[in-house]
Amino acid sequence: MEIEKIYIGGWFQRTTLHLTEVYDFLHNGRSDLGFPLDDLLKMRDSLNLESVERVNWLLEYISVKNKKLNWRMYEDGLIVLERDYSGSIKDDFYDLEDYYDRTLSPAISYIFSKGAPVPKELANIKTLLPFIVVVKKAQKEEVENFFAQFGENVYSRVQEEGLTIYKSPKIILLIATKKDMELRNLIESQIFFREFKTQLHKYLNIHRLIWDEIAQIKERGVIKGREAKTFKAKLDQYQKTVELITSRIDQMDTYLKTRAKISASGKSANLLEKAFLYKFETLENTLNYVKDLWKMTEKYLISANKIFTDIQTESTKTAISSLQLITTLGVMAAIISYLGRDKLPAVTLEGVVFLSVLVFITWLANYLVNKVFSERDYQIRQKREGFDV
Repeated sequence: MEIEKIYIGGWFQRTTLHLTEVYDFLHNGRSDLGFPLDDLLKMRDSLNLESVERVNWLLEYISVKNKKLNWRMYEDGLIVLERDYSGSIKDDFYDLEDYYDRTLSPAISYIFSKGAPVPKELANIKTLLPFIVVVKKAQKEEVENFFAQFGENVYSRVQEEGLTIYKSPKIILLIATKKDMELRNLIESQIFFREFKTQLHKYLNIHRLIWDEIAQIKERGVIKGREAKTFKAKLDQYQKTVELITSRIDQMDTYLKTRAKISASGKSANLLEKAFLYKFETLENTLNYVKDLWKMTEKYLISANKIFTDIQTESTKTAISSLQLITTLGVMAAIISYLGRDKLPAVTLEGVVFLSVLVFITWLANYLVNKVFSERDYQIRQKREGFDV
């Protein structure tokens, strides 16, 4: 078996602006975001850079080399790490994953630590695996032994146009006679497609969790007045998450269209469909489906928020009305007591004590009224929504 290269990669939503920031950090060791210079230089030194180059292509990217491996970061956020076979595939796997986890990922995350997080970070998505191993030629027995040493079971074998692909959960083995650039485009498209699909699946699961939480709150039927504030605070937190993820999902079709054009410009689109069963049209349909789900979630959340806002308002309004009544009665009693007098009473110790007792009684009445209405049961009035998600 002639192993040539090993790849891993991931995708985070980025733009050419982010690429400029990363290049400035890698090439010059600086940032305009106010990070301490010592921290920036320490992060940069940890990357063991030998060369940093900004390359104009269909998508602009940064090409980085160090002693053990190379990596590229594209303006749409795709990151691909690769290294030549060293003679020990296990060491190569370790070096790639260790460099990403301990060095590259912390450095990039630090540069982008200011501002709103991307949904992938919210969802805690980490999908660098599987490793992609490119082989020039290999016998069937060699392939079996290769997967066996990692305890991996091959679940798919596809042969298309000078390309044989073996897939297991953690490893993709490509036996290829393709040109380097054509193979590279295929690998990058596969990484992007897999990452894009994984993110959509995560967002679908987050939608289900949030929907279920809201449903549990709304379907309690009755709540105490004091609970309305707690539930509303929880819903407000969900609202922030939903708004952030919705806005980011709305941006994803731009990345999808760009990658689809790049794949269509060569042969990688056909190979993706034949070898990996990936279709950009199917991915676009899935994206639209997830978009609709998040719109439904946002509407469901708004309706739930309104319910608890109304309960809070009703509870507060009723308590205020009761206090107004108590205050009015007290004022009227005081006025009536002085109607038959021709002068104001002198200030005495007994009078001060009496006034203090009166203030305490007023405070106690206020406390008791608020307590009564905070413990009062309020009906959760809602329209029952039924969606198959």
